[in-house]
Amino acid sequence: MNTKGFLGVMVSMLLLAGCTSAPVSESEEATTNPILTPVPAALSFSAPTFDRDVDQGPVHDLRASFDGPVLLLWVAAGCSGCHDWTGLLAEELEAGNISNTTNIVSVHRYASFESRDSVAERYGNNSSATYTPWPLLLPDESTTVIDASTGRMTDVGLYRAFQQPVTPTLQVIDEAGRLVWTSKTYWANTTVLTEALNIMNNGSV
Repeated sequence: MNTKGFLGVMVSMLLLAGCTSAPVSESEEATTNPILTPVPAALSFSAPTFDRDVDQGPVHDLRASFDGPVLLLWVAAGCSGCHDWTGLLAEELEAGNISNTTNIVSVHRYASFESRDSVAERYGNNSSATYTPWPLLLPDESTTVIDASTGRMTDVGLYRAFQQPVTPTLQVIDEAGRLVWTSKTYWANTTVLTEALNIMNNGSV
């Protein structure tokens, strides 16, 4: 191999060095990092809101919704599937197909690159087609969960605790704070919604 060819190979290897290792999964991380705190069985967290009447204050603790199961919708301002799910939930709620006592909570997922203004315009503006007439929580990347069974704050990250939700993700949290069901159907789907509501009403997966 001539010098020029050898140098080309070396440069290529250096440039690709950071791209050759596979990402470490959460289970692998737990194995290799013995100080990683286990995720509590019962979850809550506290996060700022836009302080609308429906938000129940400038900060909302998920435990405030634990008078029954909670339907959690992870959203992003620029996520078309999230807009679709928000619209369907609002329509079904208005039509009476979802009980007005059903606890629905939306959670903004991507605080690191979506501005609060963009979230407010999409979900907090009551003239928007995707306005959320239920609490909208605005955690950031540093938010950690509360062990709902003890009331103690943990160092477990919010996203890890809720199984790294993408958007949109629909989840059911039972009245004890346990994550009992997850769907990652991108577009709003009445069959999936019915499944979630049945779990909330009947307490079974």
